[in-house]
Amino acid sequence: MANDFKLQFGKTYVPKKQDIIISDDLISGNGWRVLKLGKKYIFEFLAARHGGGVDQYELSSEEFENVRIGKLSFDELMDLTDRNPRRHPFKTT
Repeated sequence: MANDFKLQFGKTYVPKKQDIIISDDLISGNGWRVLKLGKKYIFEFLAARHGGGVDQYELSSEEFENVRIGKLSFDELMDLTDRNPRRHPFKTT
């Protein structure tokens, strides 16, 4: 385990691409997930604020499907929800 990472000056470190789990009703990445709950589609992620927490936004079925097939990335979801002044979380904890 100690040899898993070795710092070498002058080298560029490129982290491995994060694994994303995809099923019919759940897409899950590191610190975020999109899930289908009945007829609702929820995007939730760990909030980057003092004290942390989780923010949740409701998605449309089309947005859920676009995430599931890879047309929408996490960053694009953040642009659609958290960074969009016209959209508000329905739950923050």
